Amino acid sequence: MPNMTQGLKHDDIIYSSSTSDSSLPDESTGLLQLQEGSDSVTSLATATSTIMSSSTLQSARRLLYVSHFFNQFSECTWQFCLVLFLAAFSNYQSLILVTSYGLVSYSFVCAFGSTAGRFVDGANRLQVARQFIGFENCAVLLATILCYMLLSKKELLQSSTEVQKESLRDWKGIPTDPSSVLLLVGIHLLGSIAALLDSGFRVAVERDWIVVMSSCAIHLASGNPSLEDELAAQKVWLSDTNVSMRQIDLSCKVAAPAVAGFFIAFFDDGSGRDHGYDLRGAALLVGGLNVLALAVEWICTRKIYYDIPDLALKAEKSNDEDATLVEAHTKSGGNNTEVCVQGTGRRCLGMTIPNGLEVYFSQPICWAGVSLALLYLNVVLTFGGIMTAYLVWRGMNMETIGTWRGVSSAAGLAGTFVYHFMAKTTDLVNIGMVSVVLQFLCLTSCYVSLYVDNDSISFALLIAGVCFSRIGLWVFDIAVTQLMQEHIPAPIRGLVGGVQQSLNAFFTLVAYSVGLLISDPKDFYIYASTAYAGVALAALFYARNVFVKKSTLFPTKTDDLQN
Repeated sequence: MPNMTQGLKHDDIIYSSSTSDSSLPDESTGLLQLQEGSDSVTSLATATSTIMSSSTLQSARRLLYVSHFFNQFSECTWQFCLVLFLAAFSNYQSLILVTSYGLVSYSFVCAFGSTAGRFVDGANRLQVARQFIGFENCAVLLATILCYMLLSKKELLQSSTEVQKESLRDWKGIPTDPSSVLLLVGIHLLGSIAALLDSGFRVAVERDWIVVMSSCAIHLASGNPSLEDELAAQKVWLSDTNVSMRQIDLSCKVAAPAVAGFFIAFFDDGSGRDHGYDLRGAALLVGGLNVLALAVEWICTRKIYYDIPDLALKAEKSNDEDATLVEAHTKSGGNNTEVCVQGTGRRCLGMTIPNGLEVYFSQPICWAGVSLALLYLNVVLTFGGIMTAYLVWRGMNMETIGTWRGVSSAAGLAGTFVYHFMAKTTDLVNIGMVSVVLQFLCLTSCYVSLYVDNDSISFALLIAGVCFSRIGLWVFDIAVTQLMQEHIPAPIRGLVGGVQQSLNAFFTLVAYSVGLLISDPKDFYIYASTAYAGVALAALFYARNVFVKKSTLFPTKTDDLQN
């Protein structure tokens, strides 16, 4: 093959060289290409004239973990405290502000998630990361300032005379004067923008940066590795990284609210449940935490970018091409669909939502993503606010609920270790099938419990089902994430990831909308039926469109990692 790119591997160092720029593999065709009719293999990792040591790669991955920890810890702290801020402004008498914020923020992600994904595809990777990091943390900082102003205004209202209080208009305990409404609108908008930017940053890191970094992992294969050995090394690297990222996610979901609660208690003056003055200090702390997170994420991201030269490859290609034609192979009917992905961020933003869905559903692996999105219908058979309220209504004390909520979180974390074990014994498609069936069976136990008269048995079935279902959920989440990392072409990786975020948000919106229509705890079974149906559909879609068609979707023994 003319102009063949070759790489020499010696001990712990990869020496790469390229005889011609024209020999660079098209990024749309994958990290490793097995040429038809030839035994020649082209590796992007050996095409960038770089020297990459394992210590550099490991250092970059550690920086990725540090950045992700600060991103998730600050985000979880903000989301937890924001609920308290909004509830406090209504004197803890209404959840309407909390509900409205959830609906607005998920609507933003649903409507603009694919746009954020297209931006990931169309611009320099470092530029994209910096803009997401900078604007997200600035949006949260501004929102915390508005929260401080809102809580200060509430403090002033509390110190007003009775005559002044009676002259103020309110709706369900929420003041409706122009300044209060303006502050609330600002908090909703800034918080929703921050949620959208956080979603975009996750797509950039989890669906793009990690996959590019995995291209440097072939040196982990010892001796003179074959194509299968190189792919195996990269898949192991991806699996380990995905597991660690999810462990950070789940740990932050548990630790961040606990730490935030500690600091809120530290500011508490013991004046009762109306903690407006105390929460003002908490608002400033959350803002300061996001400034710290901004600095850490900015530094770590920059260091990773310059440590991994392959991350700059897309920028060079994007400047030279107006558009990239990607062949998204659709196995049904043997037809190929050509999708035009714009080469600049500005042009990418012009693609409509239907175009994004068309690209998404042209991918053979799309039904795995749809199955994952359907699981977001289940916001009730978890130890969230709705189920907590239901258990309290049925007579369970808060201490017991808190204990089982912790057990449920631990079970979710255990799911990451289960995935790590399963990844060594079987392939991703099988892992996905086993995990989604496990979740379905566990939620069957939950659903049956709603019709059991004996409270002890009913509680046991419900709680056991919820706890064990978290294992299936997170194993399935990681499996589908890695399937999409391996099989989505690079030029549309951000777009597909953005559409996935939009679908997740859409089904979450559907679940919350059902909740708005059902307020009586005795109708909890209707809400649970929606969640149960979502998981059943997820298992059905995955079994019918991914598991059964595995040999058609993945005809070769070695699935090409798309870089």
